[in-house]
Amino acid sequence: MSALAEAGRAFDEQRYVEVAVAAADFVLTRLRDGSGRLLRAWRGGKPGRSGYADDHALMAEVCPRLYETTFDIRWFDEARALADELLRLFWDRERGGFFQTGSDAERLVVRPKELFDNAVPSGNSAAADVLQRVALMTGEQEYEGSGLSALRLVREQLADAPTGFGQALSALDLYVSRVPEVAVIGDPQGEDTRALVAEVTTKRFLPNHVLAVAGPDDDQSREKVALLRDRVADDGKAIAYVCERFVCRLPIGQPEELAAQLTGRRS
Repeated sequence: MSALAEAGRAFDEQRYVEVAVAAADFVLTRLRDGSGRLLRAWRGGKPGRSGYADDHALMAEVCPRLYETTFDIRWFDEARALADELLRLFWDRERGGFFQTGSDAERLVVRPKELFDNAVPSGNSAAADVLQRVALMTGEQEYEGSGLSALRLVREQLADAPTGFGQALSALDLYVSRVPEVAVIGDPQGEDTRALVAEVTTKRFLPNHVLAVAGPDDDQSREKVALLRDRVADDGKAIAYVCERFVCRLPIGQPEELAAQLTGRRS
């Protein structure tokens, strides 16, 4: 789903985005129980057992990609809801990291934590990445702290066996890197808005960023996404704010000015 959303954005191929949205909608409607908890499987109309940490973390990671592609606030809401479920069901508040099974699951002799990234990233590595991203969008540091606790579990192994921790290393790179937090205010379908968004998402390889977009009158998005609060349009023209830890530079309206701020060049 993440790959389809990003490919659709990069190649301007709407059918990729539509498939990603349809798949995510299926998971979030069919693979959930009555309380909203994710389930592990679905077959022939019958849902399976409760999902694990990696199910929640990887699905949570899909939602910001969809939000940055469609600008639909639903996907931000879903990302935050899944992040909250991760913390509620799987976070080890005493020792850090995330258990593989939920606190509502059958009690085991040993409650395991999966740490290695194999063909599929571990729940801990995926959680470390997505919880940082949710923190960057909301300004709420509990998300970041819980995500970083998963990296602390493997900090020695990262150096000793890096090939076993690809996703964890990506999450660590997110933490130690300069991460632009970009808020764009403008008509999501307008050419000027799209031009600014393209500087962040398609004109350059910028894996460590977060992006929020809202129309000038989209009060709902401003209320829910802290990065968008108090951001205003420029007399009907799209405008971008580049921030780091919610400290923002002067707003800009030209793509080349945004590119300069993103790359550290002077415009």
